[in-house]
Amino acid sequence: MKDEKEMLEYLGIDSVDELFADVPEAVKHEIDLPNGISEMEVMQKVKNHLSGNKSLEDMVCFLGGGIYRQYVPAGVSEIIGRSEFYTSYTPYQAEISQGMLRALFEYQSLICELTGMEAANTSMYDHHTALGEAVRMAGRIGKRKRKRFLIPENIHWDRLPVLKNYLIGSDIEIELVPFDEEKGTIDVEALKDKVGEDTLGFYVESPNAFGVLEENIKLFKDLREDTGAVMIAGVNPLSLALLKPPSEWGADIVVGDSQPFGIPPSFGGPTVGIFACGKKHIRKMPGRMIGETVDADGKTAYCMTLQTREQHIRRERATSNICTNEALSALASTVYILLKGGKGLEETAKGCYNKAHRLANMIDELDGYSAPYFTGDFFNEFVVELPVDKDKLTAEAGAKNVLPGIYLDGYFTGFNRRMLTAVGDTTTEEDMKLLTEVLKEVSP
Repeated sequence: MKDEKEMLEYLGIDSVDELFADVPEAVKHEIDLPNGISEMEVMQKVKNHLSGNKSLEDMVCFLGGGIYRQYVPAGVSEIIGRSEFYTSYTPYQAEISQGMLRALFEYQSLICELTGMEAANTSMYDHHTALGEAVRMAGRIGKRKRKRFLIPENIHWDRLPVLKNYLIGSDIEIELVPFDEEKGTIDVEALKDKVGEDTLGFYVESPNAFGVLEENIKLFKDLREDTGAVMIAGVNPLSLALLKPPSEWGADIVVGDSQPFGIPPSFGGPTVGIFACGKKHIRKMPGRMIGETVDADGKTAYCMTLQTREQHIRRERATSNICTNEALSALASTVYILLKGGKGLEETAKGCYNKAHRLANMIDELDGYSAPYFTGDFFNEFVVELPVDKDKLTAEAGAKNVLPGIYLDGYFTGFNRRMLTAVGDTTTEEDMKLLTEVLKEVSP
């Protein structure tokens, strides 16, 4: 008790409970733990208490918004769980094995094949941080004295705050571009008006935060070529099994997240940030790359190269302070892609596309509902306009173990009673029927 009192005084609080003041009262629960019971008894009581929780294994899930529930083949966890790969330590040049180097080299190669770009690094932390690094890189490869960078308002809601944090200390200025409120795509007229001789670059996300696919690919390419602005493309890599790669949009840098490839939701992370670019910009790219070479005996070997961080080069020339990557998760994505193969990825992407459109049609037929809310084509997820309050829907859906989607009112102005609903390759026809039954029952 003496030690506890000293720690509380040092922290400037009166009780341990104050440490948990930010936790909502609704989720706080008392557990009856008598004094003097054993560790085993404590664990039994805690497990019994937690048995009231429900996981995605117990619920029919239609959540999306950047984290998707895709089936992960058993081979993925079996391979990445091998002792050669599974380690809590971040491997650097002196310690990393040839096997891991080869695996990360293959990851880079697969990302290049999907995006159509010439080079990729071994991964970033996630899509959000990859975008932050990409805009900073745009400042290194773009035309001098240009400071304005255009970001569309229809990007994922978590990306902009992360981007702003990444730009602290730089002279790059963010300017927002509105979206077409009917289609859900970028307002192309507004984009054309804003892109000018002082524009450093612009970002295009497809599918965007609404699941909508941008349709003006040629326009983006023309704007880049006419103005010299740096173009950054944000993608869901699974969609690239069906769609034109960003290289054909004219993208200078491509970012994304390979979470749909072999990585479970896991409460929102960790995921794998994709980062790729053209060969001419390779030395301006953050993070690290694996290169193929030969050893002293002339045999194929792999090594880390282009580690453009302050630990390896002069501090003022460092492109980023990112010291590592999501190596194990990148390995999981690599194994997933190779197990699926090109045809398997295409079939999975088609399945998600078709299921999303099937579910959208089912919901759209319900009285009072509008789905998809936007008229643009979409992949994997779509926006639904609801005729009921979200609290009522949440209560009714929860009683039937259904998570109907993400409510967008907290992320986009004027989006009251609008919900983002997503499917995955695990979504069944029965799941979709159950959701439509719940929506029908709560409709006024």
